[in-house]
Amino acid sequence: MSNEEGLKRRVLRDDVVEYIIEEILRGDLQPGERVIETKISRDLQVSQGAVREALRDLKARGFVEAEPYKGSRVKVFLAEDFADYCKVRLELEVFAVKWAIEKGTSNVDELSAIVDLMFERAKENDELLIRKADVKFHEMLINSAENKSLRGAWDALANDYWIYIGVNAEIKNAPLLIEQADKHRLIVEAISEGNLDLVREQLQSHFYVLG
Repeated sequence: MSNEEGLKRRVLRDDVVEYIIEEILRGDLQPGERVIETKISRDLQVSQGAVREALRDLKARGFVEAEPYKGSRVKVFLAEDFADYCKVRLELEVFAVKWAIEKGTSNVDELSAIVDLMFERAKENDELLIRKADVKFHEMLINSAENKSLRGAWDALANDYWIYIGVNAEIKNAPLLIEQADKHRLIVEAISEGNLDLVREQLQSHFYVLG
């Protein structure tokens, strides 16, 4: 396979991934519903191979579940699972901020740049970018601790799925995207102050949107 062909396949796969995520978040693909490769292939006019690769990515990211001999289905969302996820993630991210402050590796400037981008895109009502920026923001929080074990624990939580679900719920509950950006601004300010109690408070406010 040439480099050009490889790049084209990756671009197609990424397009299919984003399409399926949007279908899930809009409710066009319901929890537990089978994801039919041939239909997506036909709708997007891409090969089934590209769809299959996308589904492998989505399984790794927690959006779909594979059933032997039955194909892939949209993951069933349970509010209690989300609540448990938030409790664990909260502790991991507070730990990350604590260690980053102690090491002087908080990445405040980089976090602020993401928040600035969120404000900018909120003016354009760009929900997809807000979701992506949210993932990047919290990933940077974890990485700032420079601890591989902590990053491994965070990765194991299937964050892509839960963050997208959480932000989607926030958008439904508070449709002004500027509010999503502002929540992240408050987190950065708390980190800048070195106030871990306030960091925890702001993260809790951001996470617990379905209760």
